[in-house]
Amino acid sequence: MYRFSRLVLCLRVFLIGLLWLPFFCITTNAQQQAASPDPFASLRTGSLTVWQSGNASFLDWKAIRVALTKDFPQLRITYRLVDPPDFISALVWERTQGTLPDVVFVDNRLQANPMIAQQSVVEMIGQPRFTSRGWWFLMMQGQHPPAALAFLRWLDDDPNWTAPHIPANSLSANDRSQIEAVADTAVQNLDHHIKTNSAMDTDAASTALTNQGAGCGNIVELFEPVVRFIFGNGNLAILDIAYNENIRGGQVVCSGPLNTFLVLRKRDDGWKVLLLQQGIPFSLSLRQGDNFARLGLSPGRGVAPDAPTLLEPHDGEQETRSPRQDMSWQQTTPRPAEYLVQSQFCMPKDVEKHWSWSAIAFVNPKQYGDVVRMLMPFGQGMQPHRWRIWAVGKDGQIALSEWRTVNFIN
Repeated sequence: MYRFSRLVLCLRVFLIGLLWLPFFCITTNAQQQAASPDPFASLRTGSLTVWQSGNASFLDWKAIRVALTKDFPQLRITYRLVDPPDFISALVWERTQGTLPDVVFVDNRLQANPMIAQQSVVEMIGQPRFTSRGWWFLMMQGQHPPAALAFLRWLDDDPNWTAPHIPANSLSANDRSQIEAVADTAVQNLDHHIKTNSAMDTDAASTALTNQGAGCGNIVELFEPVVRFIFGNGNLAILDIAYNENIRGGQVVCSGPLNTFLVLRKRDDGWKVLLLQQGIPFSLSLRQGDNFARLGLSPGRGVAPDAPTLLEPHDGEQETRSPRQDMSWQQTTPRPAEYLVQSQFCMPKDVEKHWSWSAIAFVNPKQYGDVVRMLMPFGQGMQPHRWRIWAVGKDGQIALSEWRTVNFIN
């Protein structure tokens, strides 16, 4: 027992130190530069064995394999779909042969819990870029540990990403320093359950913690923050900040990348976080950054847009998700440069207590007149959602509508 405990401790130390190497960062002119040696080197000429247990439709393995082969054409990939009733016994057999897979994907905790109980896996934290409904685990005694580490990182971090195209970045060095400090404070306060988050804007929506996994525990350590992109002007700032994250105190060792997209605005008392999306895929963060970058924020301070007036649906109405229903709002002049639809969901008993992370959808005002009517771009399930509209001016000033709640019935 002592030797096993010591082995587990050594493996934990090894994995915490190596599992998620430093990310990429970019300079103020949005040029990408490597912050460390190639973190995907072991995938370029090595081997990788992947097992999936459960419903094949819960993981888009075809898309993963196509992308993985494109990025690493010399990687030798072995994939096996295992029937759930046979999954644990198959792992036991492979363990006796010294041929355990490197990583496994399961869509049911009945397969995950025995691995967790044996402390033989590390659970991946973060949102993979690919469609999935389940959990990724690294096998501690797999045959190719470096490739397994690199593969789980690759699931979150596209090695070919390019920064948003930013024509001009008018953030001063002082503003940038303040923005990065405020963003770090907001994320750290959220993950350490500090209720009074002085870094948040008074108009910011409540922000939920990312789902860390069923057995990961609540003790979160964030380290090695890297700003991947940052741009804006004296009124508005957009940035993505990535951390390495370890969670202890639970049933299983958990580790992985934590990617956070933030929007900050300048208030009388300094920069404040208006939007914080924690744990979203970096690919989504890049798309949102591109949409903000296309505004081409002007350095001056023009006329602020008026707050949009919400029309339909009325507060508390019942609607169907399928077919999608219309939503509408009205905007007087001056018309903003961009609209954002911000939405959150919760369970019926948790209304106004535990709203989810915020999703945002961009709407081009040039496609509409004074009244915008469009299909609702949100709907996570048969549960309450709330939504509001941002009107974003060319100079980065923002006006917010009221919140409204809609109850989906299918």
